[in-house]
Amino acid sequence: MLRSLPLSMPAFRDYAIIICLAGVTLLAPGCTSSQKQAGEAYQRYQAAAAANDLPEARKALLEAVAADESSPQFWSELGEVQLALRSWGDAYYAFQRAHELDRRDPELLRALTELSLRTGDLKQAKAHAEALAIIAPGDRWPKLVSGFAAFGEGRPDDALKASNTVLVDSPFDPLAILLKSRALIAQGQQDDAVALLKAQLAGQPSDVESARLLGRIYERRGDWANTKVMAGHLSRLLPDDDESELLFIEAAFRSGQAGEGRQESVRLIKRKPKADVVAQVVRLWAGYWTSRQRIATARQLALQSSAQSLKTIYAGFLNEAGDEVGAASLVEPVATLPVTAANADENAVFADSLARGGKPGPAKARFDAVLAFDPGVAMALRGRAQLMLRAHRPGAAIVDAQKLVTVLPDSAEDWLLLARCYLASGNEPQANRTLWTAFRSIQGNDKIFAALTQAERSNPERVREMQSEFNRQRDAKLSRGLL
Repeated sequence: MLRSLPLSMPAFRDYAIIICLAGVTLLAPGCTSSQKQAGEAYQRYQAAAAANDLPEARKALLEAVAADESSPQFWSELGEVQLALRSWGDAYYAFQRAHELDRRDPELLRALTELSLRTGDLKQAKAHAEALAIIAPGDRWPKLVSGFAAFGEGRPDDALKASNTVLVDSPFDPLAILLKSRALIAQGQQDDAVALLKAQLAGQPSDVESARLLGRIYERRGDWANTKVMAGHLSRLLPDDDESELLFIEAAFRSGQAGEGRQESVRLIKRKPKADVVAQVVRLWAGYWTSRQRIATARQLALQSSAQSLKTIYAGFLNEAGDEVGAASLVEPVATLPVTAANADENAVFADSLARGGKPGPAKARFDAVLAFDPGVAMALRGRAQLMLRAHRPGAAIVDAQKLVTVLPDSAEDWLLLARCYLASGNEPQANRTLWTAFRSIQGNDKIFAALTQAERSNPERVREMQSEFNRQRDAKLSRGLL
């Protein structure tokens, strides 16, 4: 795997000796102005790295390479920091610059090879692996690249052979284990893949990719108790990984452990009180938490928040959960007219509260005002479409729902809303076409699949075909985002 970020940099002293032969530090007499600047920036990088301040470490290294572009060490360490920040393209550029300055360092070629694989550039990965085979005969990377290429080309047998070749010499090699597991899954041997991954984690509990793949297998099986275990393990390995924490929350609710789901939800929101995090958490509450405690929790967190944007997200959730009074109290003070960029979302949520509270006239007037200001406000489009459905005006609802899915093309709930609008208008064929479009564009979504299965229930053959395609979609998600 790619190297971890070094926290101790004794090589700084060596660099100083090399470029300033007459002195003992980069600040000694004889250094050029650019060398002095590079040395000072490198010292700031060391301090930032020791404090685990990655953004500041990156900033300092960028200043160092700007002052002195001739140091492969500076570029290599910049690549490491970019990796830690998950900036794959920037990391690749830094390692490429380091490699141009030092073509005999196998570590640089290994980093470039792995980054090429991570970004799906097999052609470049093969080129780096071939160069690596010349300067480091017997290195595992050419074999791994060959195996991943075989897997990508639909040859799991060859991928399995390549992984086994690496595992002969390195039985716990994480990438070889990952490759072998994926090959086994592709061959229909999912149980063998599970056994392999469990054995790997027993011996190498810090293997992130194995833990991630095993968690996805459990998720694919609907084994939410074990999914929760693996998501918790990943959260401990990757404390800043929102994806793992969100999966833990979902798995907790879906496995009947609502208390754990609530506890982790609150912990995540308090640690990362950001709009995107809060929005994802409350979507999970809407989908998988049925207790009315969710209303009390949302109210409590909203009152504790000082950011109006977060209060507005909680208010939107409270509307969905049946507490339109609580929702209105969170947005009404700022949902004033005229509508502006600063209060459009609040006005949309307030309009939805009015609609759900039995005031359709004022609700529509407020929705109209929001959409007159900005036709792309998703909350207003959704709310007005739902209001028009309740008012038995499906034609108007369809217009808003059509705009909504262009604004949020990856929202399964909004595609389902559009299908309901067509059904309400009596246009069942168009409703079915809408569901098929959603099924193909948002792959592996169980809500869309359930709705489409219900719509096609009179055609058993088509339902069987859909089931096969749905299984394929979910299987494809197992390896998505992995090497």
